[in-house]
Amino acid sequence: MKRLNTLVLGALISTNAMASIATDKNFDQQIRAQGLVAKDQSYCFTNAAGKTEGTNVDMRIRLASVSKLLTSLWAVDKLGMEYKYDMKITIKDNNLHIAGALDPFLGNEKMFYLVSQLNALGYTKFDTITFDKNLIIDPDVAYESDEYPSMSNAMIAKHLRNYFNTATWSADTKTEYATYRNMAAPGRFVKDISFEATNVKFVEENPFKDDADAKVLTLPSPALYKYLKEMNIKSNNTVAESVFRQLGGLPAFKEYMSSRYSLTTDQIQFFTGSGLPATVNGERKDNYATCAVMLDLLSNLKATVEKQGKELEDLVAVPGSDGGTFRNRTFGSEYKNSFVAKTGTLMHTSTLAGAMNTQKGFSFFGVFNQSTDIGGSKVVQNSMVKSIMTEMGGPKAFDYEVPGFHAYTDALKSFGDEEDTNFSTIESGLN
Repeated sequence: MKRLNTLVLGALISTNAMASIATDKNFDQQIRAQGLVAKDQSYCFTNAAGKTEGTNVDMRIRLASVSKLLTSLWAVDKLGMEYKYDMKITIKDNNLHIAGALDPFLGNEKMFYLVSQLNALGYTKFDTITFDKNLIIDPDVAYESDEYPSMSNAMIAKHLRNYFNTATWSADTKTEYATYRNMAAPGRFVKDISFEATNVKFVEENPFKDDADAKVLTLPSPALYKYLKEMNIKSNNTVAESVFRQLGGLPAFKEYMSSRYSLTTDQIQFFTGSGLPATVNGERKDNYATCAVMLDLLSNLKATVEKQGKELEDLVAVPGSDGGTFRNRTFGSEYKNSFVAKTGTLMHTSTLAGAMNTQKGFSFFGVFNQSTDIGGSKVVQNSMVKSIMTEMGGPKAFDYEVPGFHAYTDALKSFGDEEDTNFSTIESGLN
């Protein structure tokens, strides 16, 4: 398959900004046309020689949801593209224990799937359901969210009671279950679901961990890169923050940027994994970096992804094909499948960054507008994508098919059977 042009692994981008007369002129014209304050705007890209060109490339700029690209970089570097959040299920007599895996996409779709498949295996009632500290459930995680939701053991228990007591499902819950069933491959969800659970509670450890008679199953997740792709397409804040916290949060990210890339807090500083602002000692704090730093980190993201046998389009949205935050942006048919990008929007910030496949080679780019005029900022960004593409000889499309996404995986086997079903026996080697 023809993919995005390969960059030599480990290559670093020069941060000595050069001048592109054409793109600089277009940027200045667009800034003036939209009435934006020039000193607060920044753009940059790498030319055919891999050198950085642009305006205000070393100025600190707010990242907004473009931050998710760097959360993705950290995740695939530390966990790997194929990392999976395997949920372990233990059943003893009429009792169920769920060992969570900090799965960031554990919401309605996956929980409906779990209950349905237990039903399909013949289970209809549990006297007691227990769960551990690694189980996090956000029913609405598949949808765009404004902030990381509050999580507590009491809330998780409440969600589990709802999922496992189908007789009390609301009309909306029944409709949503039917929607997911209709979206799935035939046989993945049972049609007439029926389940009951009497008692649900949090426990420190699996009560059946040493019981040889207990049945142990696993519900694997899709590979991490598929989660990150969905996160980036829809700019899912909850998923981004979940992954960020799993990796160690702010201090660990600061150490990662320092030790891995020799970057200081003068060059990059995160307060959230999603790009949403944080409040520190009563003061608003936003993620920031510089345009030049973003190009270097995007280069490293590409190298990291390719080293693991994937491509940037496996991780980042492809405008013109993927929907999400690009659904209402128009670039023209000639630009379809020629670049990947991430958007970002806050009250006073609009950003766009990614990578282009062009006739002159590969180019990383970023356009960072610090203004409350979000509409005007997007006009500037769209124009700069076309201007940079023109400077680089025009777009060069790559082969791409929109991947489907489900929070569960198809690659499952039931205990005792070799044919594809929905659970696999845990034989050995678990940790």
